[in-house]
Amino acid sequence: MSKILFRRAGIAAFAVICLGAIGATAAETPKLTEILFDRPHIAAIAPGTDLVYKFERKPSNPKALGEGFTDDIVVKIESDGAPGKKNVLIKMYSGDRAREPQRITDMDGNPMLIVFLDNAVAHFRLLAGGDSAYLKGTFSKYLGDGATMTPATIVYKGQPVEGYKVTATPYVNDPAKGKMNGFEGATFTIALSEKIPGYFAKMTSEYTNTDKNSPTLEETTTLEGVGDVK
Repeated sequence: MSKILFRRAGIAAFAVICLGAIGATAAETPKLTEILFDRPHIAAIAPGTDLVYKFERKPSNPKALGEGFTDDIVVKIESDGAPGKKNVLIKMYSGDRAREPQRITDMDGNPMLIVFLDNAVAHFRLLAGGDSAYLKGTFSKYLGDGATMTPATIVYKGQPVEGYKVTATPYVNDPAKGKMNGFEGATFTIALSEKIPGYFAKMTSEYTNTDKNSPTLEETTTLEGVGDVK
């Protein structure tokens, strides 16, 4: 997994691009970019709380794409920061895969969203090629004017809660899709609910290929306690 490149500046960058592009939605439904980037996802979480996410990597062909694995990513709410903000510690993976822990001060958004978006772009680039800045810009714009958000029911600790499911296929109609090695149809989904600590319940990247003989990859990041999403 690459380093967390977006961090707080990245959250703002994604939000600025998307907020300028998104259209109106029904009054009872929040705007997609508002719920992703502007909500204080972790502001009400008590210091000392760990948000534990299970990351699972499942390649169809380990010889071509590398071995699959399952490991944890932990967002620790360490302390209160500025009013309405938290200081957090991000611990990614364990053992030989462990990354250096990263502390971020004065956050109210959940940094797991940025971990997911960073990975989505970085891992797409490894499969499909292309310029990182271009791919990030395309994904950002798509979140504003192309992604869909629909109501969803998420099982959390055995109980159903109401939330939303965001679905994005940012590269499927890209002018450069012919250079993406058949991976332009990659699909990214985010299930979230304000009734779940940190909002983000399950985030999935599905790197499928137009060539049925080509390897595929699925990566899922799931908050501890989350079950089915419907």
